[in-house]
Amino acid sequence: MEIWIIWLNRLLFLGIFLMAGGMLFRAWRISVRKDLRHVADWRGRRFPDPERWAAAVLAINLVGGGLLLSIGVAVLPAGLPPPLWTGLAALVLWSYYFLLRVIANRAKR
Repeated sequence: MEIWIIWLNRLLFLGIFLMAGGMLFRAWRISVRKDLRHVADWRGRRFPDPERWAAAVLAINLVGGGLLLSIGVAVLPAGLPPPLWTGLAALVLWSYYFLLRVIANRAKR
């Protein structure tokens, strides 16, 4: 049974980098490419008037991706235990989700 937990932790560890890469990719597309298709919630549903909300979504993606990337990079050198880094990653992901929900609700008004 313990071997499954070890493999699950390894998958979660790799998943942190994939999620951080997705967030940073969205931020890059919004800022550099001016691609407003990525001004959307976590499901990909676009906001009305994306020019107005591009800066907020860009900031959320930059901060979320940067924090996830820093957590992932700090796991091995700092020797963070799995409950700590998974909890920190969960905090970042839930904050990302709820902040995008706040922006989505304000954009609908």
